[in-house]
Amino acid sequence: MNTTTHILLATYQGAEHLPEQLHSIEQQTFCHWHLWARDDGSTDATRNILQAFAHRHPDRTTLLEGQGGGAARNFWALLQAVQPRTDHDLFAFCDQDDVWLSDKLERAVHWHTHQSGPATANLYCARTQVTDAQLRPLYLSPQPRRPLTLCNALVENIASGNTMVLNVPLLQAMKRIAADNMVLHDWSAYLAATACGGRVHFAPHPCLLYRQHSTNVVGARKGLLQRAQRLGRLMKGDYRAWGDATEGTLRDLTPLLTIESKGIARSFAAARHSTCGVQRLNHALRAGLARQRRSAQWAFWLAVLLGLV
Repeated sequence: MNTTTHILLATYQGAEHLPEQLHSIEQQTFCHWHLWARDDGSTDATRNILQAFAHRHPDRTTLLEGQGGGAARNFWALLQAVQPRTDHDLFAFCDQDDVWLSDKLERAVHWHTHQSGPATANLYCARTQVTDAQLRPLYLSPQPRRPLTLCNALVENIASGNTMVLNVPLLQAMKRIAADNMVLHDWSAYLAATACGGRVHFAPHPCLLYRQHSTNVVGARKGLLQRAQRLGRLMKGDYRAWGDATEGTLRDLTPLLTIESKGIARSFAAARHSTCGVQRLNHALRAGLARQRRSAQWAFWLAVLLGLV
């Protein structure tokens, strides 16, 4: 099977750590890759670094230019630009400041190529080894505790985009999502895969070194800090805005939704828009909306009662 994995790299002011990321791509044990890199208007040496990489790999590098739209819009534009060469191609999101383990792509390709049955919108993702800025290990990202379904995807993301690898049906589904509805590219991938009846696999072993530093757009957060930041976003209305985008995404995907997904989507909308808090909670319970952790689940139900989601 002739599979090319298209690597979708979004960059902005990434000169400090980008060379290590690119080197880790060059060291992959799976060699059939093509890099699509889109810079979002960097003023440091990021573009020069990308051009040097393209010079070393002219037949498998495509460079695109952005105009300061932000990380989510940058990945959205990459998804619109990339085109599969065959029905077996795969697509891997890539951040500018990580270091991939050498078998990252090989493991993802192995899982995708061993899926049987009709072609569905499948998604591979994995844990990360979270590190400090000097790549010293800190901790492993958590594993999901509950099934990876639309009922979960409607209320949270479970994996970092830098671990995600999509197949052609999932790419085509994501191309339908309007830019304004793609708040986070990785959450949208999880949402689209589950809504369209695809398989989601979360590998238990880390696939990359996830570098934490002061300029991360969305970093790995843990413990009390994570909970405090989640509460702050809730009170600011971020979850309400994300809920609007989620409903918009489901509308964009309507022709591809399974019958079950359409019913869950209706209950999700009712849980957000009913005028009575108790009715909202009943709709959320009927839909089976569930976060991965029990404490987060109770907080979600309270937010539904208060009309904050």
